Amino acid sequence: MEEFDFTIEEATIKEIQQGFAEGKLTARKLVDLYLQQIESLNPVLRGVIEVNPDAQQLADESDNERREKIRDSNTVGELHGIPVLLKDTIGTLDKMSTTAGSYALLGSKVVRDATVVERLRNGGAIILGKTSLSEWYKFRSIDGVPNGWCARAGQGVNPYLSTGTPCGSSSGSAISVAANMVSVALGTETHSSIICPSDHNSVVGIKPTVGLTSRAGVIPMTPRWDTIGPICRTVSDAVYVLDVIAGFDPRDEATEEGAKYIPEDGYKQFLKEDGLQGKRLGIVRRPFLDKIHDTAEFRAFELHIDTLRKQGAEVMDNLEIDRVDEILNPNDSGEMSIMMAEFKTSINVYLKELDNSPIRSLADIIAFNESNPELEKLTEYDQETFIAAEKTDGLGEYEKAILEKLENICLNGFEKLMKEHELDAIVTPGSRACPVFAIGGYPAITVPAGYENDGMPFGISVFSSNQERSMQAKSSSSLLTLFAFILLAWPNSSPIKIICEAISIKEATIQDLQTAFEQNQLTSRQLTEFYLNEIQKLNPLLKGLIEVNPDALYLADKADQEKKTKPHSSLPTLHGIPILLKDNIGTKDSLNTTTAGSFALVGSVVPRDAGVVMKLRKAGAIVLGKASLSEWANFRGLNAPDGWSARGGQGKNPYILSANPCGSSSGSAISVASNMVAVSLGTETDGSILCPCSFNAVVGIKPTVGLTSRAGVIPISPRQDTIGPICRTVSDAVHVLDAIVGFDSNDAQGTRIGSQYIPYGGYTQFLKVDGLEGKRLGIVRDPFFTFSDKLLEQTFQQHLQTLRQNGAILVDNLEIANIDAILNATLSGEAITLLAEFKISLNTYLKELVASPVRSLAEVIAFNQEFSDVEMIKEFGQEIFLASEATNGIEDLEKKAISSVENLTRNGFEKLMIENKLDALMSVGPSIAPVLAIGGFPGITVPAAYNSKKIPVGISFGGLKGSEPKLIEIAYGFEQATKIRKPPTFIP
Repeated sequence: MEEFDFTIEEATIKEIQQGFAEGKLTARKLVDLYLQQIESLNPVLRGVIEVNPDAQQLADESDNERREKIRDSNTVGELHGIPVLLKDTIGTLDKMSTTAGSYALLGSKVVRDATVVERLRNGGAIILGKTSLSEWYKFRSIDGVPNGWCARAGQGVNPYLSTGTPCGSSSGSAISVAANMVSVALGTETHSSIICPSDHNSVVGIKPTVGLTSRAGVIPMTPRWDTIGPICRTVSDAVYVLDVIAGFDPRDEATEEGAKYIPEDGYKQFLKEDGLQGKRLGIVRRPFLDKIHDTAEFRAFELHIDTLRKQGAEVMDNLEIDRVDEILNPNDSGEMSIMMAEFKTSINVYLKELDNSPIRSLADIIAFNESNPELEKLTEYDQETFIAAEKTDGLGEYEKAILEKLENICLNGFEKLMKEHELDAIVTPGSRACPVFAIGGYPAITVPAGYENDGMPFGISVFSSNQERSMQAKSSSSLLTLFAFILLAWPNSSPIKIICEAISIKEATIQDLQTAFEQNQLTSRQLTEFYLNEIQKLNPLLKGLIEVNPDALYLADKADQEKKTKPHSSLPTLHGIPILLKDNIGTKDSLNTTTAGSFALVGSVVPRDAGVVMKLRKAGAIVLGKASLSEWANFRGLNAPDGWSARGGQGKNPYILSANPCGSSSGSAISVASNMVAVSLGTETDGSILCPCSFNAVVGIKPTVGLTSRAGVIPISPRQDTIGPICRTVSDAVHVLDAIVGFDSNDAQGTRIGSQYIPYGGYTQFLKVDGLEGKRLGIVRDPFFTFSDKLLEQTFQQHLQTLRQNGAILVDNLEIANIDAILNATLSGEAITLLAEFKISLNTYLKELVASPVRSLAEVIAFNQEFSDVEMIKEFGQEIFLASEATNGIEDLEKKAISSVENLTRNGFEKLMIENKLDALMSVGPSIAPVLAIGGFPGITVPAAYNSKKIPVGISFGGLKGSEPKLIEIAYGFEQATKIRKPPTFIP
């Protein structure tokens, strides 16, 4: 493609038109650029369903028309030559389909362009293509279809945070604009479908008053609430588009009333820099701010309120909307009943009027889906809402009564609030108020307002009633007021800067550190130097680290340079954060080696980074070094103390130095607890994350086996090994978990199964303060809640009460069948299986190393015998190694042991969980670990107490495979309700 002097990314309509005028750009070049962007980005983001095959021809025609008009001294409109993407529910009479993302409508043909499309074409816009969406507006199954998914395009991806929701249903329009695959798009909204995806993808969205824009030719949901609006990167661009698409249409009777709101000279006149002056703005805190406390969004919103006041607005704070809780629940308000009845009526009319269509009714759509369940993913996402809608029979007395109730709710709630306080608009964070303006057909606009520390965008929304506080020559409606002041507060729709107090690195969370990075209060270099100083000071005593990465400062400088060249919002949550790895997790770098704490592997070279390390580097984390551990993950001999290794020495508990640090991920827990690092990774086969975390007052997550890759990690058992985060808070651990989970071709068998448990949107969405509400928690008193320490017993009794007070349902006095056998590795068969699996797995690992002084378990044993002094063989032995070497693969004895373990799991823990409908089973400390280990189940431990000797004790929550979301909600809810953790005391 020809090179030219114009930067298209983030260009506004005004800048593009200037490029046209100066000869730097043509419509054809612009279309080619966007098509190139779509080709590059859409396979990942899936924001576009279909490209208009005539787009380049239309661009050529636009360029010719522009030349002719200039020659004749005529002007062109703002949208002339501007490519526009349309949500795939907006009809076009051309070579493209209009399908609502469903294969059911593929091949259908509309009678004419939708009216908004006619207006765009008349304004000179180029229809570039159709965007993806939540299929059928997510109305096929409200609870089943994910936001941004449709059968034709697949799952739309948020371009800021791939694990974050893109929201819907106009997801593709927002994704495409945000990712610069186009500058202008149209969306539709019935209930949040413009505002929410715009909010979640850092773009501007306008939901016009119902009837301001024509719905004719658009696949309907309900004529009562449907509206069409622009999605752009700036307010001014959105206003240019609104000016073009608003107006009366004889094919849509609602526009007769809506057109009355259109000012004589359009909407551009209200893009005023002094628009905030004298505006009366309402703030409704409950319930719109209830669930965002202690977040960047909350702090941003407070700063926005100050900005509004400083720019001349009168802010009326702490207002209330009558019956708002009822409004926010579409089932309680009756909104859902109306939508189902009107959807059936409207969609049947729309389908019958098509020029050609394979389906002609809602019943036909349902039948198509049933006939094509794989194509439409019917098993995964069902069509329950469709089926319920098909059972309706128009607006009967029941529905009419609901409509009357909704009208009264609007009149006596939102509209009454607006009138009594003489408000111009209500301002809320995000898209939480969407149901309020949905049921009244009110206008709204959302503007980018900032980014969470993981990069997830959030917006600020402004909405008003259709009534005017003061009429001005029949034209100014409250909707115009929104444009009048919103532009000044955020003229470039750019994220705000959150001001925070000077950060204290000790006990700082990932969010704290990222905020400090963003505010230029801290660099990765400074953070890394701080941790290196702490290591130099504390590690000679604690022995939590084996080795520091000699490239750590270089990596920190590199991260800081990336921060200078990239927006903070585009960087992953772990970017620039130092992390320690247990010394059985392979790194292909300047670190000396990966040794499991043994001198036998010094000088070995791994072929590549471990799978989890690859993911951490991709997330921008800095590998600070290797943490000490119980040598060979505590699988060498029966007498070695927890936390000891030949290379690292004896790790010390930073609270009580003489206390057990537990193991085998002892160094990872010690280092995090003592603030030598904020984040570390551990591994667990049986208790090796849960136990040291419990003993060192930190949070540890033992993921479901296969959720994280074991590739490149020195193994014990592929059935039980798992890799997980060790941090000081649940939220930090969850951020790390989000970074390291996922499929790895080098651990294909394990991660293929494990990755199926990963929730769409990742795990941070489950960090809910009210996460305990409604959770069923099991208590097995014997042996998991027995106490010899009175102080500990009193503390945990208080915790049980706290759990109840926060909404948890405690199912007490349960029993696990054969629990004594499960807790005895010999009786259960666990020991037999691990001995055989270790030899097989370790020999495979050692043979695959690029270089190594030992290539088999037999050679490791021989090394230990030869160097018995440094490996302290006389003191600590290697009985487990010898027993493992004596095995000969998985033979009858091992198969019987595996069967025993599986039966104990099935008839014990699994049966208990299922029969009692438990979300989790609790234990004091890590005592539940063997139960979780033999079944590959997940667990989380959280600081819970300090016993009478001041040694930390955690509380552990375990669940069935893939139950991490529930466990995170429970653990975070408990942590936030108790906040037990305190810095270490270093008592001898």
